[in-house]
Amino acid sequence: MKGVLLTKVGHMELFGLLEWLLPKGHTGNQPDHDAVKGIKSEAELMAFIQSVLRPYLHTISILIGIADADGMVAFWWLHADNTFLFPALPERIPAAYFSNKGSNILELDAPDRRDAFQTTLFKNGVKEALIQPLLYQQKNLGFLCLLSDTKDTITASVQTIVNESAGLFAAACLQVLLLQLAEEYRQKMSGALPLVVHNTGMIGGAALQPALHLLSQVAPTSATVLLTGETGTGKELFAAAIHQASPRRHRQMVKVNCAALPAQLIESELFGHEKGAFTGALERRIGKFELADKGTLFLDEIGELPLELQAKLLRAIQEKEIERLGGNHTIKVDVRIIAATNRDLEREIAAGRFREDLYYRLYVFPIMLPPLRERKDDIPLLLQHFAANAALRYGKEIKGIHPACIPALLAYSWPGNIRELENVVERAVIAATDPYIMIIPPQRRQVAASSDTSPPRTASLAESERIAIIQALRQCNGKIRGPQGAAAMLDIKPTTLEARMKKLGIVKEHVLRRG
Repeated sequence: MKGVLLTKVGHMELFGLLEWLLPKGHTGNQPDHDAVKGIKSEAELMAFIQSVLRPYLHTISILIGIADADGMVAFWWLHADNTFLFPALPERIPAAYFSNKGSNILELDAPDRRDAFQTTLFKNGVKEALIQPLLYQQKNLGFLCLLSDTKDTITASVQTIVNESAGLFAAACLQVLLLQLAEEYRQKMSGALPLVVHNTGMIGGAALQPALHLLSQVAPTSATVLLTGETGTGKELFAAAIHQASPRRHRQMVKVNCAALPAQLIESELFGHEKGAFTGALERRIGKFELADKGTLFLDEIGELPLELQAKLLRAIQEKEIERLGGNHTIKVDVRIIAATNRDLEREIAAGRFREDLYYRLYVFPIMLPPLRERKDDIPLLLQHFAANAALRYGKEIKGIHPACIPALLAYSWPGNIRELENVVERAVIAATDPYIMIIPPQRRQVAASSDTSPPRTASLAESERIAIIQALRQCNGKIRGPQGAAAMLDIKPTTLEARMKKLGIVKEHVLRRG
């Protein structure tokens, strides 16, 4: 995972931070830190820290907190390579961590009720941590943490190089922070949304907090979890987060899509088979239950499982043992089950398509994921995250999301939920020719949901274009030019839009008419 901005929980003034560069009464130049001059982003910052530590430490996770001397955290930056997933981090850490200029090594054997930061690290699988204050011009900028999921990883040589390099690390952090805040200020003045990579799968405001709270409760246990919600609401990401935050994270999380396999193959897929068990079984095959032993088995679309296999699955879950097809002995397995479905299983039971006893075996700890239309406050965060990821993936120089398109994105119902939003953002990034991208909701669904009469499937290209232009004009209150005009929303030149309006016979009355 790239270095990411996890959470912004406070505020830092740009001009206040400039005092670190030239403190009051200081007129000379700053020390020449050639090594950090080219660092402009969190990803480059994390790569720099890794390059310094690589001769001493091969596998590290890096957590940086930008904080004041009292321990109030303004930003968290994380590089963890998926070793640790933090659903939330505290807003304050004990000021005692800043009392020494040198680094401090913690061995985490148990949670500490007096220290929310240490408890958070422990609950998310950290066994050992090195904490180094970041000081610049004798002022506190924050702290650097090296995290390990095993003990005795952080050696004396690592601690020495961290102490010796702390000044460079602090200068690099300050440089990235100043560039970020300057860009944030510019984005704020323009109204554009900046691109920010958030911790994947954990993006959520008030509507998602109940589900995140349940996740934090159940993850440390081995309880069976049933994830429900519409297609595209992120059930697989939630399952991965539960596994990563559980004691089983060092073993496999095995995934099975019950809707993607023919009924005759699902039994072999789940339980395996012996050589010669059926025509074509040329060798023994290990099933998903055995592969997930001591780990987690994620059964996606469990509502699609054929009735005849539901009884065998129930027995495997109850007895914690399986039998391969064609085999004559049972195999003990220790598997944590996470199931997911977009179906109403109680209705499936009433219709005779799902076993009631299996339902109650799965319904140990249910978590309902809300649809995106109930999470409108999360849409801007998701837009930033998906656009940043897509820009990195496709090498596009994207700086932000044009503010003119936000109202339409918030008004759209997103029937495909987060998956649909991600696809729309990815298309916009690929097609972008401007550093501030326009993201338009799917026109066909938008037209169908509007008060206009939807064109038939055989409608001409001109008629479809006419409807799209009228919608854009209505969303922009008839404005054509400028950053919040319909031309910018449609990503075409104003003169081109005016020419097409004339050709299609679109006049002011079309924009004002709502009937």
